Amino acid sequence: MPFTVPADFIDSFKIGDNINYNLKILKELYDPNQSFRQEYYFRKLIIILNTSITEALLYDFVENRIIRANRTETLFEEILDKLNIKKLDKFEHYIAQAEKHNLFKMKDVSFYNAMHVLKKLRNRVHIQNAKRLKPADESEAFTDNMKLLSEKVLEKTVKILHRDFQRREEYRSYVKDFEFPWDEYFSN
Repeated sequence: MPFTVPADFIDSFKIGDNINYNLKILKELYDPNQSFRQEYYFRKLIIILNTSITEALLYDFVENRIIRANRTETLFEEILDKLNIKKLDKFEHYIAQAEKHNLFKMKDVSFYNAMHVLKKLRNRVHIQNAKRLKPADESEAFTDNMKLLSEKVLEKTVKILHRDFQRREEYRSYVKDFEFPWDEYFSN
């Protein structure tokens, strides 16, 4: 059953709108009533979209809530002081910095390792696989387990951002809440 997470932590309204647009695409990809539906063929698209949304969430948080925080909002100075801003230009670096400073307050590194795995898989949007990542066959790379992992990482990311980093009340209603098309894995 689909579930919704308030988008009360998003800073850039346009990023929030684009996330919602991609969530609508995901809803269509998950729709079991599609007459042409063969889930096997949608895994790559779903994994790429889930991982891209996770990246957008991290980008919005770091770029807009920390580095360029609105003067009227609380600046997360303790986090900003820890981040190596020069390297924050790619998903890999956002993950590395989040892991280094445990921004998601995880007890172990498995969550961050999962992000790294998904980042590599997401980069296989390029069919030629120029980096020669294993497995070579996309049908073996974009598995149901990877789809489930992408769902769990995205869900955990959005729920932690909602729980720990909400914006002030007056900024919370500009982005439509995020609706996810799979059964919820984690209760708040």
